[in-house]
Amino acid sequence: MNRRTFNAMSLALASAPLARLPLAQHNATGAVGYQIAAINDGLLTVQHGGMARADLAVDDSTLFQVASCSKTVTSLAILTLVREDHLQLDAPVNQYLRRWQLPGLRGDTATIAELMSHTAGTSVHGFGGYGPSDDLPDLLAILGGRSPANSGAVRARPRLFGPFRYSGGGTTVLQMLIEDVTGQSFADYATRAVLQPVGARAATFAITPETPFAYGAHENGQNLEGGFRRHPESAAAGLWATASDLAKILQAILESLRGKRHALLPAGLAERMTTPVSQQSGLGVFVEPGRVIWHEGRNFGFDAIMAAELTTGRVRAAVTNRNGFIEDYARGLLPQ
Repeated sequence: MNRRTFNAMSLALASAPLARLPLAQHNATGAVGYQIAAINDGLLTVQHGGMARADLAVDDSTLFQVASCSKTVTSLAILTLVREDHLQLDAPVNQYLRRWQLPGLRGDTATIAELMSHTAGTSVHGFGGYGPSDDLPDLLAILGGRSPANSGAVRARPRLFGPFRYSGGGTTVLQMLIEDVTGQSFADYATRAVLQPVGARAATFAITPETPFAYGAHENGQNLEGGFRRHPESAAAGLWATASDLAKILQAILESLRGKRHALLPAGLAERMTTPVSQQSGLGVFVEPGRVIWHEGRNFGFDAIMAAELTTGRVRAAVTNRNGFIEDYARGLLPQ
């Protein structure tokens, strides 16, 4: 799915009534699980249905892999470090990295903000994850493209055809950055600095959650081996969350933009986050200026999407454990 399609889907999702739920039509077989969350005037409402796995029905607290929606949380974690003057957004990332240096022709000049907005020229679009019997690489192996990693080395290359180049590899550099600066694991810092303060208490970057979670299926209905792929590339693709968690994450950005008391970020940082840099890419979110902020995600077996209207404050988020069904949901909201 291209990002123009998802942009249109997100605009529709942000303003859609919660009751319009084409996903429920597909759930008649019991094969597809889903959650839809909405925030209107500060009130959170949730719908759920279907099966998380063969013997477990979905409820409001069932966790789903939300894939690239992880990147929004990662950027919020970076911005909390900027808030505390531990980082400068426009400084080269190599200035702060300790265990590894970003290589390539732009490695020494690529900034933290460029990594957050996919404009640093970094390689590796996304990650396929690891099966139940695969050895898991550590972060250094992932960034270096070394066995047992199944992805290429992350490098910063010249931006020959425009500044925007979507890069999960660049987000993984941010994972290393957070660990080097804080001395904590990425999962621990992101949980303490972002997930807990915004009220997304069910969400976790654990490789395998301790609380009930869904198993995924491909678009053709074939179940994933072992139920899910494991993602040590946590910052780019490893978050497990509910639709409510995703809605609260975007609500925290809206509250920061409005300068609310006890907001996660100062208003200025929230404005920087939601200002497009290139091709509607802000810092960890995509932006339709003055209208909607959004992100989507797809891992093998799971789809997720979240969007918020900047003027009304309305938020929508949806997750499902079968590829392709978020597309069906959003298509049902668009004019034909």
